Amino acid sequence: MKVTIHNVSSDETCGVHQTLLGIREGKEGWFHLYCPGGIACDDDGQLWGVMLNTLMKCCCKRKKFLMSISKMIGPIMLLALRDNFAAMEVLCSMLELEVVEGHDLRMQMITTLQSTTEGKRMYAQLCERQIAIKEMQQKGGPKKLTLPSKSTDIDLTKMLSSGSFGNLECLSLAFTQVTSACANDLIKLPSLRYLNLWSTQFGDQGLQTISEHLHKLQVLNLCETPVTDKGLACLASIKSLRKLNLNSTNLSALTFEGLKEKLPALQECDVRYTDAW
Repeated sequence: MKVTIHNVSSDETCGVHQTLLGIREGKEGWFHLYCPGGIACDDDGQLWGVMLNTLMKCCCKRKKFLMSISKMIGPIMLLALRDNFAAMEVLCSMLELEVVEGHDLRMQMITTLQSTTEGKRMYAQLCERQIAIKEMQQKGGPKKLTLPSKSTDIDLTKMLSSGSFGNLECLSLAFTQVTSACANDLIKLPSLRYLNLWSTQFGDQGLQTISEHLHKLQVLNLCETPVTDKGLACLASIKSLRKLNLNSTNLSALTFEGLKEKLPALQECDVRYTDAW
């Protein structure tokens, strides 16, 4: 089936490749099913990238198409981080045609473009045409950032090294593939107050690192991560913590009692499905 879909995706005839999209409104087509994170995607988005490239070249209702895939912005940014030309073209077009709303999301799209050589070139050309976009970036980096699911430590490093994130307060890495190795990038975010690591491979070593540096952190989500008492005990040094999610971790009752004593600002702590529950 994938071979057939690839052939359809590569066909330049509009009437052919348009069949990748849902025929009826509200019904998903192959384009949606093979989106990274979709039920049929098993190749990190390679086939989806071919579809995206063909559909972007199509002359049929381009802005309408961009608006229809605005909810797929996460996978699009992930492919752009990995040097997919079509994904970078989509981001530029969305910025130019003002398809997406929200300053932080647009800033994340800009930063994604600037993370690769080709993306920088395409963004520079866009700025020459759109003065307003350039002025928006000059106002400073985003306060909120959400990395697409399936992002890796390398993707995070590329993202954070491509722009200004001194103002970043809220970072969500939930359901990505980051590990403790990304802690060395996280500690470079001086204003970080909210960090979501839900269902990642972030472990004890990472906790030890961020506990020594992120002293403004107020909300930390470690639900379904492989952390243990060894790393969790280090959180006692982050006195600003107000909310902790330790659901489904290897937390013991003894370590939990110690954290409650040493974290005076702690207001909420989810310990369901742990030994402390």
